[in-house]
Amino acid sequence: MTLLAISSSPRREGNSETLLFSFLNGAARNNSAEVIRLNDLKIRPCQACDKCTDGHCILNDDMQLLYSKVASCSALVVATPIYFGSLSAQLKIFIDRFQSWWHAKYNLKKPFIPLEAGKPAFFLCVGALKKEQYCLNAEQIVKVFLHNLNMKYKGSLCYRGYDEKDSIKNEPSAAEEAYQAGVNFTSYLKN
Repeated sequence: MTLLAISSSPRREGNSETLLFSFLNGAARNNSAEVIRLNDLKIRPCQACDKCTDGHCILNDDMQLLYSKVASCSALVVATPIYFGSLSAQLKIFIDRFQSWWHAKYNLKKPFIPLEAGKPAFFLCVGALKKEQYCLNAEQIVKVFLHNLNMKYKGSLCYRGYDEKDSIKNEPSAAEEAYQAGVNFTSYLKN
């Protein structure tokens, strides 16, 4: 089983990526994981050009590889820092580039890449502000994204009050909770 892990932080080994790796360690039993660091890729934002008439995005960049990885994975986990009450720019660009798939699914009524329904997905986020609504905004965006991909949202962990790099490491229960969420997530994977 291939678990595709999307790390959207510009910081390597930052708070959200630390939790992502804890989650993946828990999910590692009998599963392989591939981590994609969006910040390392060249991905242009959606241009709203309306040229995805066949459901295929015409922009030629690293997203072309990511489309096939998302389509072929067994499950998906997405991790992001919270910036200004929402996703990182890297994750938002990634999500917005699936506009071509949305267009094919809902306007053309024929998905560009047939997607197996019900693949499980999980969401991790970490933010500095302690107000719950900042994580909820990001979570709602991810839920809409997963719905477009025919994936089944299986839960999230959202941590608030962590700003400095590595500050999540001062909360050992966070790593354990993410690890246990990864262990529990494996029950959704088809063998």
